[in-house]
Amino acid sequence: MADKGFIVESAETMTGDTVISSQLGSHSAETDDGIPHTPTHFSSSSPVSHRRRLAGIVWDSLDKSPEDRRLIAKIDWFILSYVCLAYFVKYLDQTNVSNAYVSGMKEDLAMSGNDLNYLTTFWTIGYIIGQVPSQIIMATYVSPSIWLPSLELTWSLLVAGMAASKNVTTVYVLRFFIGLLEASAYPGIMTLLGNWYLPEEQGKRACIYQASSSVAQMFSGYLQAALFSNMNGVHGIAAWRWLFIFDGIIGVPIAAYGFFAIPNSPTTTRARWLKPHEKQRAIERMQSVGRRARGRLTVRTVVNLFREWPVYLFTLSFVCYIQATRVYSYFNVWLKATGRYSVEKVNLIPTAGFGILVFFTLVFAWTSDGLRTRWPIIVWGASMSLIGAIILSVTVTNDHKADPNIPAILAGFFLTYLTTGTAGVYMTYITEVLGYNYLHRALVIALTDTVAYVFVAWLPLVSFNTGEAPFFRVGYKLTAVFLALQIVTITLVPVAQRYFPVGKYERNDEQEDQITAAETRKEDGAAGASSPATAQGPRPVADGAVTVV
Repeated sequence: MADKGFIVESAETMTGDTVISSQLGSHSAETDDGIPHTPTHFSSSSPVSHRRRLAGIVWDSLDKSPEDRRLIAKIDWFILSYVCLAYFVKYLDQTNVSNAYVSGMKEDLAMSGNDLNYLTTFWTIGYIIGQVPSQIIMATYVSPSIWLPSLELTWSLLVAGMAASKNVTTVYVLRFFIGLLEASAYPGIMTLLGNWYLPEEQGKRACIYQASSSVAQMFSGYLQAALFSNMNGVHGIAAWRWLFIFDGIIGVPIAAYGFFAIPNSPTTTRARWLKPHEKQRAIERMQSVGRRARGRLTVRTVVNLFREWPVYLFTLSFVCYIQATRVYSYFNVWLKATGRYSVEKVNLIPTAGFGILVFFTLVFAWTSDGLRTRWPIIVWGASMSLIGAIILSVTVTNDHKADPNIPAILAGFFLTYLTTGTAGVYMTYITEVLGYNYLHRALVIALTDTVAYVFVAWLPLVSFNTGEAPFFRVGYKLTAVFLALQIVTITLVPVAQRYFPVGKYERNDEQEDQITAAETRKEDGAAGASSPATAQGPRPVADGAVTVV
């Protein structure tokens, strides 16, 4: 049966023998997009077999109904394929300057001192400026299927243009605009995943998506090493310039694919690869967990966001997380400074860290979804990286060319990669806590990343001054401090959830709006009943026609 926007079915149909419960309250207000504010409770009398439970842990759609399996397979095929490819390109274009820097760009553009950090800073400034406006535009004005691939296409062309740079100033300008455009990718895609996947599904997909960034950084190292060996000087073009050309070309077809693959949200999708009954089923799935697919941007909505704890606690924790992930971007700088390794090895050795990161990202994803928990997984990743940061703090010395602690330092760097693998778990956690309101979810995802990168814009200039490479008096120790703070802040989230439930201000406002709307309808009805034309019905006119007032 259907009542006030709810479509109630058996638990077998909705979740494949999985009982869904809600912690968001008991009222059932319908939203402006037809999705109820609070999920319906489902129950099932059918027991779940151990085989299906195990299958659901291996891959969550395997324990669902055939209808849901087909739908999720389609969503995975199109959404997951695009977001992984898009993030691969985004990270390839974001981090390729490190490979170019150690492969000849430093010498060709006469770079010195903190110039490498300034390249990151200009990109970061653009990234900071672009995130929140991009989320607002995508949520209210331009659909994701147009917005995201259009920006990706534009920044890919700018990356290719970096190959023509004659001086470092040109690279600064291009890096700023690339950062501005790339600001749409991470928060936009994480929001998109939250529009289509249930909580027990999203963690895996978010981490698979996150793993594509590690693959991109591995690929960038392999590509630069290959270009340095085979393309350096071809047609008079240096290998590092070929890197930018290749990276730009790779992004163009992937952006074109996005126009077709991105389905927006279940209530607004025009995706040709979804049938009408599949679109309806996607809406029902989001109803079952009370997740709103879109919303209206109002002053009251923004005020309510800042009246509750998630925006503050998640932002503080994510700031610590992002600062802690900066350390391994200087791995190749340390390798080059030792004088022990060739250019090819300087580019290739860090890729082992990204391989380790991909493995642990997937371990974190399956463990998080399998145990239906988020914060312990984040603590797990941060704790291993904390060990690595401590190792670097006590082993790296100024006498790096004769440093006897090379194995320990390599182990320390490789351990610092691991906390990055929890980013998808972070975003899934935010999506679950703020599932009651689309704009709160979209804005917090953007704000956490934006504030974190405000620190990235200037802090590495102090903590990882490349003039001090590879010792970095402050950087390794500060990384350890941030990891410790990350652990503390993320463990406060479940405490806050228990004692300070979220969404009460939005629910109160919606209830007030419903009361006001009901009173208005009542007044309009009373006024209509007292109207002579309404009371007497249509008034016949001379020629037999009917005039309706």
